[in-house]
Amino acid sequence: MSASEEREALAARIRATISETDVREMRMFGGVGFMVNDALAIVAEHGGSALVRTDPALRGDRLSRGAIPAVMSTGRVMGDAWLRLPSAVLADDAELAEWVAVGIHAGDRLREQGD
Repeated sequence: MSASEEREALAARIRATISETDVREMRMFGGVGFMVNDALAIVAEHGGSALVRTDPALRGDRLSRGAIPAVMSTGRVMGDAWLRLPSAVLADDAELAEWVAVGIHAGDRLREQGD
């Protein structure tokens, strides 16, 4: 399977996981981003990896579960609210669903803090 096919397969799995009604898909960062309730939650990337929003206070826990810091092509870390999920971490549908929930929850918290 090519890297693009892996990205599209992951996007389909993410799509099947999201039950919220306010969902928009956007092409971004060379992947497919999922905006849930007007906040970017998760991005399916080339090769079947993902970029996920997280609560910075829970970053250490997320890193211990297989996530890695999200680093841009320039080598700069994206910040404490973003993590990269290698494809191996997302192989199981139940694990993927948990990570999607992490992204949605972090986006919801961000929106609540802005109100």
